[in-house]
Amino acid sequence: MEPYLTQSRSFVLRARTRNGVFWRSAILTGGSLICLSISPWLSALFGLVFSIFLLRPATAIFCLLGLAALLPQGNLNIFGPEAGEPAIEFILVWAALFLSALLIVRGDWRIGTVTKITLIAAGLGGLITLATSSALVVSIFALAQFLVPLCALSIWLDNLFRPTTCAFEAPYAVAGVLTAFAFGCIGVYVVGNGYEYNKVDFNGLAWQPQIVGLFLAPLAVLILYLRRLSLWLRLTILTVSVGLIWLAWSRTGLGGLVLVAAIEATRFALKKLWKPASASEGSGKRLRRSLSRLGLGGLYAACVIGSLWYASGTSTAVIKPDAPSQLFNLEGYTASRGMPIARSYGNIEGHLATGIGFGVPSDPRLLDPYTAIENLRILKTEGRFEILIDKGNSYVAIFEEAGLLGAPIWLALFFFMLYRVAETGPVGRALAILFLVCALGEAIVFSVSGIGLLHWASLIAAAGFAKQPRRRVSHLVPAEYTYDKLVKNRRAEDRN
Repeated sequence: MEPYLTQSRSFVLRARTRNGVFWRSAILTGGSLICLSISPWLSALFGLVFSIFLLRPATAIFCLLGLAALLPQGNLNIFGPEAGEPAIEFILVWAALFLSALLIVRGDWRIGTVTKITLIAAGLGGLITLATSSALVVSIFALAQFLVPLCALSIWLDNLFRPTTCAFEAPYAVAGVLTAFAFGCIGVYVVGNGYEYNKVDFNGLAWQPQIVGLFLAPLAVLILYLRRLSLWLRLTILTVSVGLIWLAWSRTGLGGLVLVAAIEATRFALKKLWKPASASEGSGKRLRRSLSRLGLGGLYAACVIGSLWYASGTSTAVIKPDAPSQLFNLEGYTASRGMPIARSYGNIEGHLATGIGFGVPSDPRLLDPYTAIENLRILKTEGRFEILIDKGNSYVAIFEEAGLLGAPIWLALFFFMLYRVAETGPVGRALAILFLVCALGEAIVFSVSGIGLLHWASLIAAAGFAKQPRRRVSHLVPAEYTYDKLVKNRRAEDRN
């Protein structure tokens, strides 16, 4: 029994505490950012090797996905013109899926309800879009980009309470990645850089200010609940995160945080004011849970319906979707989010039943690879664009891409994932609300790259705060999967 309970040498450097997970994730992210200034390939290799070497396989999935979201969004003026290499994301995302598959092959994990529903929705929605897409190859690549990381996260969520998952580590891993990014931005600010994009809003280590705000909004929520970190450290990270979001003037990120704070404050106040008798404590909890579910469903419906209503009322004079030449300036785009939404709604009216195709850009000129790459290069390096890339709103974008036939399938999948995570507790509910609100200002839900990938990883990681169910241990658990050497009925890390 003793060798089985003693940690093997292969796991010596792996994190054994949640603090260890946080700091290892932060350090390897910092190392990856340093390597990014040398070579994007070296950065991806560094993050891949050290994520697997320093973290458990299930936890490394979140670190890999966090790096896949972060590294390709680097500031080209700091990291060089090759920093936006899309192959970085490809390598790290597929490595995360490989780790999930490896745990299934080893028998540590299994495919459950969440993964099956994801695959069913992907099959139905994919068949519709592939049969009707105006750009088949683009839709195939867009579906793969969306489904590969989502499948890795779905498999993790299916095995939330398995001992090999160590789900409580996931929020610390994501927070570590984002903390390294936040303090890297502080370093850029101290030396007087980080305003290259529009000379007004702070973009730090990212190429665009909005990325800074939407990357750090999940960190501001998560850090409040990472109670194994010291209070001063959590307050410092929270202050830095909110301050950087303000400097970047990310209205979407700020709005999401304000709404989350208001909803959680209201919920806390109602819970304190309404204290049912002990005899009805169970019924009171059930009622609060039902109200929480109704609130999430109502907010989701309001976001979808409100987005379509707003898009329908946006003046089509702002932009003509079929115009042969579409020239935009940064000031006009910043002043009005209605421009991309109006264009998307024009495409909805033109392709109401089936949409233009999953992942297909609103402007058909972007289907030309050379035009798309050159347009993105100008946008990242010069802070201007000739062809507008952004779609402006996730809910309008999915109706534009999938039409009335496919959009309900994808929207149902999104709500199912939100609901599943929100049921795990207040942290999951807060991240679900934040994701919902941020999706109003950015098309990030079904375009899982950069901001979207980061929000999906943060959302699923929030499920790691779920209370572990009490159950009898019928077999010995290897030491690398437990912090309690006696392996009691409830693991030591689950005790508050």
